Amino acid sequence: MRDPLNAQDLFHEHIIPLASACFFIWLFVVSVPVIYFMELSPDTELLLFTLLFAGCHLANWPMLQLRSRLWFEGRLTPNAAMVTTALLAGSFGIPFILLVDMIG
Repeated sequence: MRDPLNAQDLFHEHIIPLASACFFIWLFVVSVPVIYFMELSPDTELLLFTLLFAGCHLANWPMLQLRSRLWFEGRLTPNAAMVTTALLAGSFGIPFILLVDMIG
């Protein structure tokens, strides 16, 4: 069994899933206000938010897989687990709740 990863090692060994989650946070923060300020028709706005919702799933799938795999293998130190949990909450949980509320 390999040693648990600390937060620094997590960034060095798994930068793609982490960058993907961070990219979606950036995309969400930029696109939601832009969509609102464009004053689009309700149908177009709904379509764009639905596409953003789909992007949320695609951008976070690698991070979700990485966290669950490392978690169940016992390979995360508490700090590394906090990093993965915070990124998933910031890039998946909060946008997911907000987008469902906007679409619904």
